Amino acid sequence: MNKSIHKDEIEEPIEVIDENQLKQFQSLYYLFKGKRDTDIKLFDDYRQFSYCDIVELNKKIYKKLALHEKVTDVISVTVGLDNREIKTFGSWYEFINTDWNMAPKTKYVSIEWDFNIILPNQSHKVPQTHTLRVRMGNNIRPSEMIQMVFQDGEEYELEEIQSQMVCKIDFVNAQICTELKAVVCDWYEALPRNSEDHKIIKFILRHIVKLQNTIELSFITAGIILCNFLFSFMTVLYPAIIPSDLTQRLFLFLTAFIPVVYLFYRSGVLYADRVLKRTISKFNRNPMFEITKGDANKLLEVAKTNKSLLLKLCWNIFYALGTNLVMFIIGLILDAMKKK
Repeated sequence: MNKSIHKDEIEEPIEVIDENQLKQFQSLYYLFKGKRDTDIKLFDDYRQFSYCDIVELNKKIYKKLALHEKVTDVISVTVGLDNREIKTFGSWYEFINTDWNMAPKTKYVSIEWDFNIILPNQSHKVPQTHTLRVRMGNNIRPSEMIQMVFQDGEEYELEEIQSQMVCKIDFVNAQICTELKAVVCDWYEALPRNSEDHKIIKFILRHIVKLQNTIELSFITAGIILCNFLFSFMTVLYPAIIPSDLTQRLFLFLTAFIPVVYLFYRSGVLYADRVLKRTISKFNRNPMFEITKGDANKLLEVAKTNKSLLLKLCWNIFYALGTNLVMFIIGLILDAMKKK
């Protein structure tokens, strides 16, 4: 008797996915759907960026990428100018072949390297995307800052737009991220500092508190000199006003001496504040960038303005220190009048 065999009794073979195929599927899924990790490095020192420095950074980045199995790479450059014009370059060739002899000044430069590489020590050959962004310059208008605050911007976003330079890396492999960040940091540390060229300006900025105290002390000593000559003058010419008793005379001298010296002290504080703080606040740093012709012109303009402000500041400090001499001359005149 023949036994009937039902379909559900037939065992169909179950296909097992190979482990390498599973990893490849995971890599492909991550490539198209996965969210990469992000590492952000902020730089707040005042540095100066030239065209040659930017070219050097690109060479260093590609030298580091040459150590890995790179499949594709795309680089884009964005340059913002102060005439409300933004130049975007889809390739490095377009950027380096642009004529930068133009009048506008550079506000910021943003470079993005987008590349796919085969991660090391993996049997499956599925490339993963990494992105490196470097933005130089923080020229943001107050209105843009307020707009970001009211749009509930993240705290790190506010710090980004205020930093002198930002390095942002979207990565899959942490080792590659660390290597690229080290390249950018080393390049940044080697850049020249953006500060005033004149040594006297640096000296004044470093010792501004000491200079302010010196001016105030100069006004105080000028008041003391004037009080001594004035009291001697009054003693000889107007003896009726000055008490004959030594104790009363000393008391009169001190009561008259303190308000006059305090008046000179307050004058010294106000003068030092006007001369130092207001004048020094007008000093300008050298432009951050040296790319366009406008940047070079701005550098010459800043140097000329700072030189004029420095000369004015030196004369004002000289006048403040000369108050002692002026009071001494006035005292000699009073002394000569007393002898007549």
